[in-house]
Amino acid sequence: MKEGLLQLLKLQEVDKKLFELKEAKEKYPAEINLRRGRIAEARSVLSDLEAQSAEFEKQQRHCEREIESGKATLREREERFAVVTTNKEYDSLQREIEICKQTIAEHETHSLKAMEGLERIQEQIDEEQSAFEEVREAEQERIDELEGQLGTMQEQIDEVKKSREVVAESIDAQLLKTYKRKQGRRGIRVAAIHRNACGACYYQMPAQILNEVRVGDRVIYCENCGAIMVWNEQSV
Repeated sequence: MKEGLLQLLKLQEVDKKLFELKEAKEKYPAEINLRRGRIAEARSVLSDLEAQSAEFEKQQRHCEREIESGKATLREREERFAVVTTNKEYDSLQREIEICKQTIAEHETHSLKAMEGLERIQEQIDEEQSAFEEVREAEQERIDELEGQLGTMQEQIDEVKKSREVVAESIDAQLLKTYKRKQGRRGIRVAAIHRNACGACYYQMPAQILNEVRVGDRVIYCENCGAIMVWNEQSV
């Protein structure tokens, strides 16, 4: 019986590894998507700033065009002074020139604001670009690692299943049946005693139970979690 219990413990270790592999196979895709989302979020912040920068550049170009157009109009108005013959024409032309100068000044003000905004946004872009590169590098490294593991995950699972079959064949049928009936926490159905406690839930065992587990002539369950107790060479 004692040797069978030790084999059960070995089977438990194999099943634990199998459980972790299957759990990882299910969880890794979600983690990959989460990390890709973080990269996209960081990229989105940078994209918003780049869009603002492009808008300031557009405004600045528009103002520059309007300023050049206004200056050309101003020169044309000023040249007309040479052919003005009446005070009425002179006053009218003078008003047109003042309006033209005012329009140019307004566009120059808008151009200056666009330039200041562009400089401010560019500073933010430089900061966010650095932050984005850090996020992308860290997240992509983990993504590559997870994808690499996923690529071989099924092979690992198949190998563990084969080793499980070998171990299971060496166990008494009735004992194996008892093991299969257990519904352990996170797949743990068998645990070795460690420091006088259950290796699964750390419940401290009474001295009498410890002695019975040490003898190993019958199946003993943890009073707290229900795991099958085993005494091995590491048990103290």
